[in-house]
Amino acid sequence: MLLILTKGNKHLLIALLLLTLGACKQSEFYEKTGLSEVAKENGSAGGGDGEVIPPVVSTNPPTLPPAVVTPPVVVNPPVVVNPPVVVTPPVVVTPPVVVTPPVVVNPPVVVNPPVVVTPPVVVTPPVVVNPPVKVPPAPPAVVLQDKIEKFIQNSSKEAAVDILWVIDDSGSMADEQDALGANFKSFIDQFIAKDVDFKMAITTTDASSIKNGKMVGDSSRLTRASAKGNKTAFMNNFTKWVKVGTGGSGTEQGLRTAAAFTDRYSSSFLRPDAYLAVVFISDEEDQSPNKVSDYLTKLQALKTNKGMIKAYSIVSVKDYGFQWETRGKRYEEMSKATAGTVADIKQNFAPMLLEMGGKIVNLLDSFALSASPYKNGIELLVNDVKIETGFTYDAASRSIKFDADSLPVEGSEIEIRYKVQVNTVLGAL
Repeated sequence: MLLILTKGNKHLLIALLLLTLGACKQSEFYEKTGLSEVAKENGSAGGGDGEVIPPVVSTNPPTLPPAVVTPPVVVNPPVVVNPPVVVTPPVVVTPPVVVTPPVVVNPPVVVNPPVVVTPPVVVTPPVVVNPPVKVPPAPPAVVLQDKIEKFIQNSSKEAAVDILWVIDDSGSMADEQDALGANFKSFIDQFIAKDVDFKMAITTTDASSIKNGKMVGDSSRLTRASAKGNKTAFMNNFTKWVKVGTGGSGTEQGLRTAAAFTDRYSSSFLRPDAYLAVVFISDEEDQSPNKVSDYLTKLQALKTNKGMIKAYSIVSVKDYGFQWETRGKRYEEMSKATAGTVADIKQNFAPMLLEMGGKIVNLLDSFALSASPYKNGIELLVNDVKIETGFTYDAASRSIKFDADSLPVEGSEIEIRYKVQVNTVLGAL
């Protein structure tokens, strides 16, 4: 039995089969035994012909052994083999199936962030090249206006010039006034050498009611005649009078005082056929109340030909960081509008005055235009006849000068035609 119990269900079935077969043989045994015993008891009893009659009651003995066979039924315990079936716990091996966490290997799949490399794809901004593609609208067509200026050739073209010096008399100008007086010779010698017909006068930038445009010194002593009669006295007078002092208003208004001077002395100083050259000397910006163009228009109204007004400036050409030394932008504007020159007041006065004097002298035997011709294109006529040669045009001074052997005869009418670009040159219209 122990052997049977230790085997599997297969062995259990074999055991039951053997027990059953054993029981069958045992009952046969009992039957045979019983029959033999009955035969013995009956002896010769039987049929007449010797026939054996099976006993009916003899079945009881054999029933006893089968009852003893029941013990094998206790074979059920082997069925207790079920415990081994409890082998299912190993099936609890399912926990390892919890190996799914490693499947959390997904995080490395979080390698996706690097895939965020897509930002560089934001390289699309350069595609914003479109703005440059926004080609600005074509500039408006150039608008040109015809201009005609007429002059009369006088005797040998000996033109005259009236020169007005407008000098800053504020507290910071003492050194500049001294420099002007000390270097005046380089300016005036050119006029004397060429026997230019000139007159000079001096005023200040102080526009207070008492000084506004008032003459300093005596202009009658600052003429060609006085320079030829007594040059030393002439030079001394100019040097003395240009030192206008430093007690004037700190609100410099040179453009205003220049205009006021022409109102005061239009008949006594200004000559209608003479050029008017205004020289501004200041280390501060002009603070006159009106626009520069207003003062230019007022001065040009004094002459038949607007080109006969010239402005020259010796001023601060940049801001030097001091309240009393600011750039003279308005003086610069006036000079450029009349084709005059601009010089830096911080530089040596001698070369500045030399250049300025030379430009004024050269202008006197020329015909100056009031505006700049478009692309320097001009058409010259003398007594209605077009002239192609025998003259030159100087763009810097906007003037035409005849060659010595091509001078028109006295009284000739000189007509200059040209075009100007509208609103590009102050005073051009």
